Amino acid sequence: MEIGLVKSESCTIQVGSERRYFERGDVFFFPARLAHGFATGSSQGVEIVVVQFTELEESLTKQLMNLPPIGFFKLTDLEISVFLDLCYRLQREIVGSLPFAEMQCRALLEQIIVLLLRTSSRGDLPYLIPQQQHAIEKALQIIHLRNQDNLRIGEIATEVGFSSQHFRELFKRYVGVSPKKYLTTLKIQRSKCLLLHKEYSVTDVAYHLGFSSPQQFSKAFRKTIGLSPLLWRRAYMLQDESALSEKY
Repeated sequence: MEIGLVKSESCTIQVGSERRYFERGDVFFFPARLAHGFATGSSQGVEIVVVQFTELEESLTKQLMNLPPIGFFKLTDLEISVFLDLCYRLQREIVGSLPFAEMQCRALLEQIIVLLLRTSSRGDLPYLIPQQQHAIEKALQIIHLRNQDNLRIGEIATEVGFSSQHFRELFKRYVGVSPKKYLTTLKIQRSKCLLLHKEYSVTDVAYHLGFSSPQQFSKAFRKTIGLSPLLWRRAYMLQDESALSEKY
């Protein structure tokens, strides 16, 4: 069985006599023993992040196969970030041979599955007129391109042509969370990658991601993750050192 995210570019996947097109942000689920083939949709190739596993509860398998005989899901940019973070943590458990790795891998796989199934329960996007939808899509682009700046929600609203209050209402209807929460969560997800590099201090990470101070970053990180950035980093580094001592 496997779950795969198209991280960049696009591809065509053939299952039996059918061909299905997948682009960035699309996720596929293939049950066990399902023959399939890939063809890239770009001269630059395609980048796919794949999670493979040997068994899964039958009920979950059926829920994942929402487009028999495969599963198909679309992730938002924020969900892509969460998916990749879970995959990275899976990789660390497997490569590092950490204590209780099998149990942790099962838990991480379940989180990935929950993420996918929740996308199915979103239903259709709330109705917005074309002008409003275009504005929110533009706002999402601004957030993802300039999230390292000290972005203010009012500034984004002005750029897309709405008052702050109206923009917040439209954004939450379209995305499901407030623009402030979306921006903060995206920054916290990206901060994890930077914190794993010892050469970056917590202060470096805070200013790199556009927080006004290390204290503001630490407060947002603790609220989202449950630990301070420093404690989260120490926990990860300790696990790595433990795995190395067991190997050598």
